[in-house]
Amino acid sequence: MKILIGIVAVVALFVGIKFLYRHFITDRIMDGGTGMENPAGPMLDYLSADWEEPCGWRVTIDGYQMEIFFSDEKIYQGSFDFSYSPGEDVNKKMQMYPDQNSFDSENGDFSGVIKELYTEDGMMYLDIKFDKYKQENGTRRQVVLNRVEYGMPAESESKEIREVSEMAELVEFSWNQITIGDSGFRFHIVCTGQDPIDPRLSCRYMDQEANKIIQIGDEGSIEACPTIPSARWEELADFLHKAELPAYREPDPRLTDDMEVHAVTFVSKIQVTWWDGGEEFTNSYDGTSADELLELLKDIAREANSQKSGQPKPAESELGEMRKVSEIAELVEFSWHQSAMNYDGCFDFRFTSSEQESAAPRLSCDYTDPETGERIEVGEECSGFQGFGLDGTRTDSAACPPVPLERWEELADFLHTAELSPYHLPEPGLMDATESKIQVTWQEDGEEFTNSYSGIYAHELLKLLQNIAGEVSRGALEEAKPE
Repeated sequence: MKILIGIVAVVALFVGIKFLYRHFITDRIMDGGTGMENPAGPMLDYLSADWEEPCGWRVTIDGYQMEIFFSDEKIYQGSFDFSYSPGEDVNKKMQMYPDQNSFDSENGDFSGVIKELYTEDGMMYLDIKFDKYKQENGTRRQVVLNRVEYGMPAESESKEIREVSEMAELVEFSWNQITIGDSGFRFHIVCTGQDPIDPRLSCRYMDQEANKIIQIGDEGSIEACPTIPSARWEELADFLHKAELPAYREPDPRLTDDMEVHAVTFVSKIQVTWWDGGEEFTNSYDGTSADELLELLKDIAREANSQKSGQPKPAESELGEMRKVSEIAELVEFSWHQSAMNYDGCFDFRFTSSEQESAAPRLSCDYTDPETGERIEVGEECSGFQGFGLDGTRTDSAACPPVPLERWEELADFLHTAELSPYHLPEPGLMDATESKIQVTWQEDGEEFTNSYSGIYAHELLKLLQNIAGEVSRGALEEAKPE
């Protein structure tokens, strides 16, 4: 009997403690009771709002409940938790922990996993990986959202998107989208003259209707790129004048720290160069939701391809045969463009010599530092196409820093002795294949010629270029420091 009474007493004590906890702790904190101040109250008040970004993502938070929308489609609903100490600054990095990490849209079009969710400095960062979305299976994205009442993210302002006047003339357009599957593409159109403007097109994309890869032109050679009608160029310019495209942000390099096999950081970067009031400038935009612009570009490409189909194609030997380079040949120009499944595997290097004697060559490049994971950009890509200005002459822009002559000679010596394979276009249908093209222009006996090589296995050359770029970049920074 005493044992039974003891058990009843323990149960009664447990129920009493649970009641008191719910009354004084849970009810007062979670439901905003007046009897005890919620220590997480300041953070809850800060989080409870609508968070949005220009490409269709929205997060709505009310208390500990959260909804995530993409293109007005709800893809997630549930509760979340976070760790907050009283008195902490709400602008510090604050990790949020959803009760479940997977998400599915109501119509079944989207599914994936929330990899990370946090707020920092007035913005919310949503890192997700799609399991199913169009052709982006395995694609990794980081979405940056801003609290609605704060207006557009400050980071958009830092990208210096300049206002484009009605009188501005379109000079150059490029759009590079990197992802898994056949939703990746590359478009590049540039004026190579003034009267006529002679806009030239190179592109590579998947034609969904024909179920084949469309490759038009060669970004390394003006002559291989077809001219598009001036009316289509003006149509593109009018579209860009009216389009309201969001600013582009570089992907967070931390995304690749725990990247799974077959996962890729999604990148969709549009660059538009304008000539306005005697000045040239470039704006960078996010192309994630620019579907109408993509359809316009494909239509322009189809028209250019149909016009080109009646012209004779270069023989296959022209793509593969290399001219022999003698020991006395002088290096004139070097470029290496690589596009790959992984964003870090994509890069551009361009060295251009000057026509003026003893003048230093110039460098522009864009690559990921293999040690720090930081994206390195040196110089600004010179106006025009592969080192050519609007009047068709080779450019030597002061925006591209000079390369020490001894490093230029070191590169020339390397190329003289390197045994690089001839370049060939990627096999049709391999949308996720790495395309790596090296072009080297030499001068010998008063004649210039260009050889095209494959860069797939040129690892030592890449290390040399990164080393030269690092030295040039450090030198440029030192010169920029005030005395």
